[in-house]
Amino acid sequence: MDKLIVIKNGLVVTLDRNKSAGFFNIVIRNGKISLVDKDKKFSEKEFLIKYPDAEIIDAQDKLVFPGFFNSRLVSSYSFNKVFFKKCSYENINSWVSLKSIDRFLSSNENSDFVYDLLNISYAVSLLNGELFISENSKSFPEEFINKNFADRNWIKQYFNLVFFDYTLIPENIPDEKFISVGFKTDDEINNYSLSSMKKAAGDKSMKLFIEASLSSKTFEAVKKDFGKRFINVLADMEMISSNSVIVNPVILNSSEIEFLKKKNAYVLICPSDYLNLSDKKPDLDELLMSGIKIMIGTGLTGNNILAELKTLSLMLGKGIMKFESLIKTAILYPSFFFGVSNLTGSIERNKSADFVLFNLDDLRNRLTMPELNQELLCEFMINNLSVNDISDVFIKGEKAVCENKIVNVSDTVNPNRLTEIANRIYKEGKYFEFKEKYLMRSRVDSINLENKELEDVKPEIFVDYTDTTEIYLGEGEFTIKGKKEEDFEKERKEVKTGDVMPKEISSLEDDLNLLEDLEEEQDALTEFQTSKESDPAGKISKELKEKSLKIKIDSGKTEEISEHTDSVLTEKTHGEKTQEESEKEKTVFKKSKLQFGFGDEGKKKPDL
Repeated sequence: MDKLIVIKNGLVVTLDRNKSAGFFNIVIRNGKISLVDKDKKFSEKEFLIKYPDAEIIDAQDKLVFPGFFNSRLVSSYSFNKVFFKKCSYENINSWVSLKSIDRFLSSNENSDFVYDLLNISYAVSLLNGELFISENSKSFPEEFINKNFADRNWIKQYFNLVFFDYTLIPENIPDEKFISVGFKTDDEINNYSLSSMKKAAGDKSMKLFIEASLSSKTFEAVKKDFGKRFINVLADMEMISSNSVIVNPVILNSSEIEFLKKKNAYVLICPSDYLNLSDKKPDLDELLMSGIKIMIGTGLTGNNILAELKTLSLMLGKGIMKFESLIKTAILYPSFFFGVSNLTGSIERNKSADFVLFNLDDLRNRLTMPELNQELLCEFMINNLSVNDISDVFIKGEKAVCENKIVNVSDTVNPNRLTEIANRIYKEGKYFEFKEKYLMRSRVDSINLENKELEDVKPEIFVDYTDTTEIYLGEGEFTIKGKKEEDFEKERKEVKTGDVMPKEISSLEDDLNLLEDLEEEQDALTEFQTSKESDPAGKISKELKEKSLKIKIDSGKTEEISEHTDSVLTEKTHGEKTQEESEKEKTVFKKSKLQFGFGDEGKKKPDL
């Protein structure tokens, strides 16, 4: 007896060749679409009379969309994305935590743990509307593969498994269409590794996944070893074809893009990985505008396909790509590559009844558009909806998700088990140990920085810039405290010697006879002393006083001697100074020196 289901009053986006969109009725017979009523000729009353056991589902205020393809799901890290916080394409192959997790998951002793991990991962993908998943985890136990992939009834979605370890590929598998071969990015790419991949894929005509997210070191090593770029090396080995997909290419030039297009090869991109793991923002405009068939996946750091579509739309320039073309990267092109386009990927007659229903009854999700067409509805879904708005999921005509809950969920799929699995992976990845080491290193660096700052504090340095001809290049800070003032810069004092003024020199021979001047000075002092002793009353002749004032010395000493002579005469006239004081003044007077010009400071001048 046929099983009939009718979905009525839903807003349907078919993604067919005619780009049909509108309020259509869909009739499902035995898991396949038997009718898409675009002209509203369907009569529910007549249908129920003819098929009274048919199930009628009212999809009013719901958007009906084909299911998503996740072309790169990495379940081994899906619940522990915090490990990638400090990762990049430059260091991801040497990341100790990721290697520890892979080693733990690849052990046969943990095959039951891996089974629970994948069960939960695929259940989350189903809730997110991903009806096709391509598993790209690099490590699976051999025992787990032989036990669980011979019969895949526990996996509800369409499925593809990528093998990176070619020795684990089972020899006898009932359906080989779900197996692909992967080439992971490594620090060493050589003829042996490439030949092994080619042989593994060629023996069974499998799909080929080639990671092209090379680090700078690996990229340069390939150019040095092979004399050409990575894509050209693959081309020479005849590894680029319609069965090949280049995963996350970091560097592609125009000629390589044209070659991939000519070979009908596919390119798989994970927008979150580009943003989180690439050192620089990738320019995807040329790649997406080239016409190459693009597929999309969550990769290592993404959460779900709809979120990846949002991210990709933000990464592109305005007008680079239509929204319906973005949707094709998550539905139509993957269906072609994985060979299921005749089964799913659009809502058309004779295809499998695979679609996702979004709730539109929320006021924030209400449609406000002048017309209903495929482009506007694709734009509305990407910009306004999220996986939380998914209410129902149909796979092969059966409800897999009903009102946000998985139908016939297994015992392992529960929040408590998810928490246990996540904590175990954190433990195996040494998360807390490495975190403590990182915090300790940060504390040590902070202490060293504080000590360095204390050492760098130096005393202020006095720099006399009036006496410095070179730029100061010393360490530490310096402050200019003041300016050294030279004697020649000081203001000259006014000479106050009465009517006596320095005599202008007119002849070096007649007026500047230093020896004669010294003799006259000595004679004058001797006469002055003799007269002082012989004349206690203090009556010194006027001639002697005038003679002492005529001693020829430099202008700087004329004032000193004249003032000294006047004071001596005045004091002795009044009888206030003793003979001992006079002798002291005489000694001071003899220490006076004649100076000419401006010599170096501190250098002793010869006595003249």
